[in-house]
Amino acid sequence: MFGLKKGSILILVGLYILTIPFFNALNVTSYDTSQILGHFGESTTVFAYATYIPVFVMIAFIPLALKVAKQIPVRTLILSASFLAITFNTASLYTTNIIWFTFWRSLLAIISILGIFASLLPILIKYNPKFNMPIMYGIIQFIMQGSQHIYKYLGAQFTSIYDWTFSVYFLNINFFVCIMLAWLFYRKDVAPMKVKFKFDWRGWLILVLFFTIILFLCAEGQTRNWFSDSKISLAVALLIVIVGVYLVHVRYTKEPLINTDVFKYKNVVIGTFLFFLTGLINGTGSVVTGFMSNILGFDSIYQAKTHLAILIGLIIAVPLSTYLLYKRIHLATIWIVGFACFGLYHIAIYFRLYPGIAPMDFLLPLIFKGLGIGFLYTIASLYISEGVPKDLGDSRMMSGIIARVIIATLLCGAILGTTISNTKTQHKTGLSQQLTQGNTLAVSQLKKYKMLFLQMGASQTEAQKMAERQLSSQTTQASILLAYKDIYLVMTAICFFPIIVLLLFKLGRRPIGKVETEPIPL
Repeated sequence: MFGLKKGSILILVGLYILTIPFFNALNVTSYDTSQILGHFGESTTVFAYATYIPVFVMIAFIPLALKVAKQIPVRTLILSASFLAITFNTASLYTTNIIWFTFWRSLLAIISILGIFASLLPILIKYNPKFNMPIMYGIIQFIMQGSQHIYKYLGAQFTSIYDWTFSVYFLNINFFVCIMLAWLFYRKDVAPMKVKFKFDWRGWLILVLFFTIILFLCAEGQTRNWFSDSKISLAVALLIVIVGVYLVHVRYTKEPLINTDVFKYKNVVIGTFLFFLTGLINGTGSVVTGFMSNILGFDSIYQAKTHLAILIGLIIAVPLSTYLLYKRIHLATIWIVGFACFGLYHIAIYFRLYPGIAPMDFLLPLIFKGLGIGFLYTIASLYISEGVPKDLGDSRMMSGIIARVIIATLLCGAILGTTISNTKTQHKTGLSQQLTQGNTLAVSQLKKYKMLFLQMGASQTEAQKMAERQLSSQTTQASILLAYKDIYLVMTAICFFPIIVLLLFKLGRRPIGKVETEPIPL
């Protein structure tokens, strides 16, 4: 179909496999956070910084990595990135200070971005002309979205053998595989896309400052109760000032890091918003993991295994959406199906938020989530790239990444945590007010608890206090579940709202148009 020989297909598969460890450098410890927190013994705020910083560093380094990856011969870069990844990954194991742990993890994040772009370059150059772009983007999204769940599961499995260090050693094995594949598939050590190095250093420093402030908001917004704290208000004001400074910078810079001219293309504006929306509706997964650990008492392996159901949806949706886009199906069709799947996921979880639910009860909702990811992420990457010239490729890529990862997933994720906490408090207050003598059910439950503790040998006073604490604990759990339900009900409405807009205004009734081949918006 694409004129690829049998040997070429083998090489193509090998090149794609080479990208996978770099995509997942930070994923293998996703379910080990409690162990790592206990290992260093730091406060939750400090640990929040340690979690956020490598992600922000990775995103901030993307523009520079795009330039650097083109300057260095591919084989040299891939081998260097693999060796350095092993070094930095191993160094993080032998630190006794969380600052150094964060430092090595941040360097690993930087090297991972370089490894991703270095490993993608041969695919873009050699095989891109023979692929329809939906197929290329579909494969990349399938690898990115699918492999992360496998690596999270494998990381949890290796952690269960001994401790969190085993999952880190497992990642080192992956980078050794990268070294072997690089020796096997990279015959010539050349830099095929090398051009004169130009980089907007001033714009990059402004972007780094922008990310630093959002990092502060993500790590400390909830603990400082947001705008009730003067430092949060000052940070938001600085954020607005920095955006203004960058707009002035763009006006007087020939090749800015993110050229605002890219927003003259309507699909970039709409595509950036859709990236934000998909990141927002996908970000509620933290609520499910919180429900599994805090209410149901699932361990990390149970959680990771349960989330493998997302793979089933991805295996169905990504090839199907890719095929439909290749066959020139209308954009609205893919959007509607994707948002509908996410809506069904949220409403299904809404009806499952109660104690005693089994892991298998999450299977269908998480399959719907995988379907939603598969349908929405591929078309989002294609749509935002449609008709945008190559000289603005970096700009539209960064606008999508900032909207989806920085604003929607990280910042809105932090706001979501505060929203859940506040909603839980409101429900807790409401439920506590109902624990009166007039509530016969509560009185009966209190008596049962008191009799139980009396039979265990407690005195009348101790039994009364213990019974009240037990009833209060039940009220707390009920308030958390009600808060979770509120979030998922609102998100269900948010998922179905775009469908109504698409149908009422008859939007997206055309196939995808011209899509430039480089760079791929990760």
